[in-house]
Amino acid sequence: MIKFTLQGIMDLGFDKTQVYTTLELRMKCGVGKCGRCNVGAKYVCKDGPVFRCDELDELPSEY
Repeated sequence: MIKFTLQGIMDLGFDKTQVYTTLELRMKCGVGKCGRCNVGAKYVCKDGPVFRCDELDELPSEY
């Protein structure tokens, strides 16, 4: 659902640097020890869980 919402926001003319979203559903331990929330080189619990839309484009498509 978030991907469709983000696309709708882009269609309204917002820039990717103006839009923030969260990946908190991927978090498990919350302190970066279990490694289950990593997406590429990023840890959602340590580097997020809130990311700008342009930052999501740099992550692998597995998110």
